[in-house]
Amino acid sequence: WRQGLILNCLSYCSYAFIISNGASDSSLSLSASSYDSNFPVVDDNLNASDALKMAEIATPSQKNQSSTMTYATKADEYYQKHNKIPYPQIPHDNLDRLLQLHQHHDQQEEGNDAEFCNKVLIIGDVHGCLTELKLLIEKAIHQHNEEFQNFRAIVLVGDLVNKGPQSAEVVKFVRWQQQNNRNVFTVRGNHDDRVLAAALGDEECARKSKYDWVKEGLSDEDVEWLADLPYTISIPSRLLQQSQGSEHETKQDQDVIVVHAGLLPNVSLNDQDAKTMTTIRDLISISDNSDGPETRESIAKAWKGPELVVFGHDAKRGLQREEYAIGLDTGCVYGKQLTGIILPERTVVSVDALEVYSPINEKD
Repeated sequence: WRQGLILNCLSYCSYAFIISNGASDSSLSLSASSYDSNFPVVDDNLNASDALKMAEIATPSQKNQSSTMTYATKADEYYQKHNKIPYPQIPHDNLDRLLQLHQHHDQQEEGNDAEFCNKVLIIGDVHGCLTELKLLIEKAIHQHNEEFQNFRAIVLVGDLVNKGPQSAEVVKFVRWQQQNNRNVFTVRGNHDDRVLAAALGDEECARKSKYDWVKEGLSDEDVEWLADLPYTISIPSRLLQQSQGSEHETKQDQDVIVVHAGLLPNVSLNDQDAKTMTTIRDLISISDNSDGPETRESIAKAWKGPELVVFGHDAKRGLQREEYAIGLDTGCVYGKQLTGIILPERTVVSVDALEVYSPINEKD
């Protein structure tokens, strides 16, 4: 269903944002050498069956991870008391803070004078497509970052789960990378919120078979981690600039905000609503004149900066590239592609889906 809300944003007109609730239902590197057992070197001519075999290897400690939920976590306690999923402790996080928090000991030993990779890879909606996620990371490392063979960080736009074949495995994979200082981070999407609700005992979700995997596949650690995911991650422009005097120096004048669905124009980050950030797709411009025409535009076209917003959630439109906004949901779970963008160059990298995992419907 769709829900409209009028918000006075500009002096000459108002904006109504349309959110589509399709899911009601400092500088550590990510190195290819660190992931030889997990990420195959991607050949564009690799056939689907070989690619699947190469990417099926589990994350080192993932095979032995528990999938038992006790319903006694802090997130469970909050849900039982308030009958809603908990709001993250840090709803708007910053890559600077995350990098310092998860800094690897090897990076600390190198010191501040070491030359580092300034590139950040941002990846679109995964929806349980673990194989394609691994293939995309490896392709980005080997084909678009040859000298450094690593990224300063990898950030996902949310919707890690649902519709695809390995939702629980994607959660465990990304959580393991983050908690083991691999500098892989994610914001939360509408599907992540629904899965969190299902894990915490939401009765509506419990009646739907599509959430059966949640009880069978997620652990307490997974639930707590999902509950703590932020709605946005900001990337200061200075993190995307190479050290002064480097022959690889690049310019990135805009700060970047990664969010699942989008942001309302002319509204501060702290005043953005969680449902807006996870479900918005379109803005409707309503003239002050009651007889004036209404026009609809995508959130990518409506966002005028100054920050660059990178988002997902809109598979029907596919890849969107505007001056101040980039949409990365290219429908991998629907048999299309999983897409990422490498900053600061804005290089697009993608891999084809190995199969169609879910049909598109009007709610998607």
